[in-house]
Amino acid sequence: MNSSDPETAAHHWFPFLRYKKECEASGRDVSVNEWMRATGQLDAKIAHEESVALAAKISAEKEADKMRAIEKEALEKKTLLKVDDKKSKEISERDNESNKTKST
Repeated sequence: MNSSDPETAAHHWFPFLRYKKECEASGRDVSVNEWMRATGQLDAKIAHEESVALAAKISAEKEADKMRAIEKEALEKKTLLKVDDKKSKEISERDNESNKTKST
């Protein structure tokens, strides 16, 4: 029977088993996911996770910008309405005064 040396073999689970032994010796928790990240086997997944996080951040910033623009527009409209209301009151008062002078 031809078997591989688990201390040097690079196939199957031997590399992970060596990692497990190192972790146990140093008192760290053993994780297949962390081992795969450390050995570069999850680079595509890591890149995807980072891009998803960046896309979420950009989306949140755009949404916040939209809300600020809506609030700004609403404030401008309120200001214009106040100005228009003030002008209409002034015109109404002038009309009332002119009607009073005409009737006397």
